[in-house]
Amino acid sequence: MRARVVQTLPELLTLRDDWNRLLSMSADPTPWQGIEFIGNWWRHVGAGGGHRLRVVVVDKDGEPCLMMPLQISSWPWLGFIPIRILEPIGSLMDVNRPRLALGAFDEAAYECAFAAIWEMRRQWQTIRIDEKLQDDPEVALLRRFSERHSLRFRQAFSHLCPYLELGCDWKSYLADRSSKLRKNLRAGERRLEGMGPVSLHVHESPTEVAAAYGIVLGLHQQSWKQRKKVEHSKSDAYRSFYAGWLLAMARQSRARILVLRCAGAPVAATVAFTDEHTYYSAQIVHDTRFAACSPGTLLEARELEMLMGERRFSRYDFLGSFLNNKLRWTDAALSTTHAYAMQHSLLTWLLDAYYFWLKPRIRPLLLPLLKRVRDHRGIA
Repeated sequence: MRARVVQTLPELLTLRDDWNRLLSMSADPTPWQGIEFIGNWWRHVGAGGGHRLRVVVVDKDGEPCLMMPLQISSWPWLGFIPIRILEPIGSLMDVNRPRLALGAFDEAAYECAFAAIWEMRRQWQTIRIDEKLQDDPEVALLRRFSERHSLRFRQAFSHLCPYLELGCDWKSYLADRSSKLRKNLRAGERRLEGMGPVSLHVHESPTEVAAAYGIVLGLHQQSWKQRKKVEHSKSDAYRSFYAGWLLAMARQSRARILVLRCAGAPVAATVAFTDEHTYYSAQIVHDTRFAACSPGTLLEARELEMLMGERRFSRYDFLGSFLNNKLRWTDAALSTTHAYAMQHSLLTWLLDAYYFWLKPRIRPLLLPLLKRVRDHRGIA
């Protein structure tokens, strides 16, 4: 086995066939590890965002047997202290359930890749990977790599990733959910139907998805996400990346946009990606002018009802973040962790002390205070 490091997108794209082959051999891959995501994200966001491409390719008998799709990012810790981090390609909030490597699990191949990572240790200060299960075998190998080179290794809880098994019918499923959810669905439906006929539109072909993405962007302009500058409000580069990725996935019949309309006008939309068995709910957005009708909740309900009727997918993956909205639909969730392997320096010592000693102790003390502040503002 021999390892090499790919540092340019054109060189990376020549590995497309090997990439797809190794991805198909990986355990529990998601669309966020596909070459379509990687290529579009790097072309529009990564290359211009100060990131450096570092894809470690391990060849066995002249053929790639493992790839680590990594980048070096300059992360502004506390907003102004730059730390060089080696991590999976993509922005932290966009890469879901990342893999450290693509390919069948072969410890010898991992060791060869880790040796290449150690050779370029002057280029990074810490390795970071998020949304990994506590007992993930890749994390175990990262821990062993850290011990071998006397790195400071940390693994801690990251967040929950809810999911729902789709093997039941909608009527019995909804009957098992909370009475509050059912009541809110009925009330929202009445309010929205009072404004005009309500309809659900499914967009799956490349032409339909491209047109529906324009609807998603329009709703974004009327959403709280525009004010917070998240998702499509980040930049023109982000929107170009997402449009390219969506279209590439639609050409493979692996993307879907659902639009909820009232009197013909769009009030909410969801973006989803799929693989053979799983439906990934990637984004949802609604027009805040219809907030009293809970259009996002109504759209999620109709989406789940449609999927349970289709019986095409066995699991609905809500992905991480915004958990309060997602946990009303399910009681099942993966508990994920983030793992760090840090070289020894004053800066990484401070990082370690802040995130893994000080913050876990201060946070429980601050939460009651923050809750009182929010409650006071709500009353005011």
